[in-house]
Formats: sequence, structure tokens, C-alpha cells
Amino acid sequence: MDEELNITALEEEKKELKKKLYEAKERRERLNKITNELKLKKKELIEKIAEYRKKGLRHKENRDEINKNVARSKKKRSELNEEYERVKKEVEKLKKKYFKKGPSLESLIKKRDALEFKQMTQQLSKREEEELIEELAKIEGEIKEKERILRENEELRENVKRERELKAKSDKEHQKVQQLAEKAQNEHQEMIECFKKANELKKELKKVEKDYILNRLNADRAHREFITYINKIREIEEKIRGIKEREKRIEIEKEKDVLLKRADEIYQKFKKGEKLSTEDLLLLQKAGLI
Repeated sequence: MDEELNITALEEEKKELKKKLYEAKERRERLNKITNELKLKKKELIEKIAEYRKKGLRHKENRDEINKNVARSKKKRSELNEEYERVKKEVEKLKKKYFKKGPSLESLIKKRDALEFKQMTQQLSKREEEELIEELAKIEGEIKEKERILRENEELRENVKRERELKAKSDKEHQKVQQLAEKAQNEHQEMIECFKKANELKKELKKVEKDYILNRLNADRAHREFITYINKIREIEEKIRGIKEREKRIEIEKEKDVLLKRADEIYQKFKKGEKLSTEDLLLLQKAGLI
């Protein structure tokens, strides 16, 4: 009776352990799934970080190369400006020599253009119109005179031509510097943006790595619990098997005692010469008495 109670208690304990075993297994599998997902997330983030760093470095190389071109263009612009200033001084000196005192050819042309624009765009009275036409004629005469002098004086003409060419080249180089500087700034901003995104992803990666380690540790702990429950269940099964084997041995011993007792009774009858049945003879044979 005690053995039966003991087996019942062990079976109940085994039942509870199986329940805990399945819970530990489910928890382990769930944590392993999360761990694998975090592992993939880690891989993706590392690849993205590497990609943004690569892009950032490429933008940095582009920026540095453009800045070299900016420096070269600035140097060329500076050389052109120096040459322009030198020629300009020479032109001014020649103009003083060949032109009468008064406004320069450039300022006269600007003034003429402004007056012509006024004439076309503004409503003028008859008197204002006449005064404007008179002034335009005067300016036009001065322009023609200065242009004539310019045409007839080769030295002055060549220097003015050189001055204009240098100014155009300098302006063009200046425009190039501005365009290159803008491109360099764009590359710089792209570089900063790439490194910024890489740093943001690094922070995210740090958090993912932390979660990955915690989940992996918890998964390992759940696995150890799973193994512990398996071992405990095996121990209980071993105990139950031992109890049942012991009960079986006791039962066999009891049956053997009964058999021997019955066999002895039959043997006594055999010795007295009493008639025995086939079943009695088989029992004696089984007991080893004949």
C-alpha cells in the first residue's frame, strides 16, 4: 500500500515536472527565435553602417578632390586678377594720355543704355523727350570719338582688348571657384549625413547587441532548466521502475512460498503413496522435488 502511494506521488511529481519541462522548452524556443531575429538584425545594421561609412568616405574623397580644384582655380583667378590690375593701370595711363578729361568709355556706354531704356519704358513730355534725345546725341558723339581714338591707337586698343579678356577670364574663373565650392559643400554635407546615419545606426546596434546577449543568456538558462527537468523525470521514472521491480520480486517470492508450501503438501501425499494428479506431478516437478 505504501509503495502504491509512493508511486502515485512520484507520478504526480513527474506530471508537474513535465508541465515545467514543456514550459521551459517553449520559453527556450521563443527566446531562440528572438535571438536569431536579433542576430539577423545585427548583421543588417553592421552592413548598413559599413555602407554609410563607405559612402561617407567616398563623399570625403570627392570633397577633398574638389577642394584641390578650388585651390587651383583660386590661384589661377588670383594670377588673372594680378595681370588684370597691371593691364588696367596701363590702360588708365594710356587713356589719360590719349583721351580728354571726362567720363570713361564704359561709363558713357552705361549712361547711354540707361537713357535709351528710360526713353523706351517711361512716358515723357515733349520737352523731356527733346532733352533726352539731345543728351543721347551728345553722349553718342563722345562715345564715337573715344572709339575712334581707340581704333587709331594700336597700343591702347590692344591693352583695352587685353584688359577685357583678362576681366572675362577672371570672372569665369571666379564663377568656377563658386561652382566648385558649392559642389565641395554639397559633398561635405553628404559626408556628414552619411556619418551621422552611421552613428545613429551604431547606437541602435549597441541596443540590439545588448538585447541579443540578454536573450541568448535567457535561452541558455531555459535550456539548462529543460535539461534539469529531463534528468529529474528520468530519476523519478527510475525510482518508479525500481519500486515496481521490487514489488514484482516480492510478489514472485510470495508466489514461490505458496508454490513450495503446496508442493510440500503434495510431496507428503506422494510419500504416503497417495495417488497424484497430472497437475500435482507438474507442480512437484516445477518445485524441483521430483
